Amino acid sequence: MGDERFTIESRQFVLRHRIPATKTERYWKGLEEGKIYATVCRNCGAAFSPPQTDCSSCYTSDMEWVEIEGDGVVEALTQIHSIPQGFEFKGEPYTIAVARFGAFRVMGWFEGDETLSVGEKVRAITGRDETGVWKVYFERVGD
Repeated sequence: MGDERFTIESRQFVLRHRIPATKTERYWKGLEEGKIYATVCRNCGAAFSPPQTDCSSCYTSDMEWVEIEGDGVVEALTQIHSIPQGFEFKGEPYTIAVARFGAFRVMGWFEGDETLSVGEKVRAITGRDETGVWKVYFERVGD
């Protein structure tokens, strides 16, 4: 028998963030239009996905918006089996992957019964999740 003095009851802890999106509104609107945008610094050439409006390499704000297109290659992935707080709507394990599209690494959700592997080709698409939030999703590209 354990000492009851060391028993801790868990409690739900909810943390919400308000993220100002005015500088990256083009990215969010693009998702709604089926487009995925990134930025490239016109001064030093640094590439950012998700897009940044200020370069963290040379500190300029002279950024060019570019659309990510074509096929990418999966560089990393993780399968989530312990659903984190705030994602209970998923109700089942899911996969998050990072794929390279030229100079950009893009993070997205992969859905389906099959597993995804590093080195596979994917196409990035946009869609709404079960809660109505626009996200990047990956679909496998056939050979």
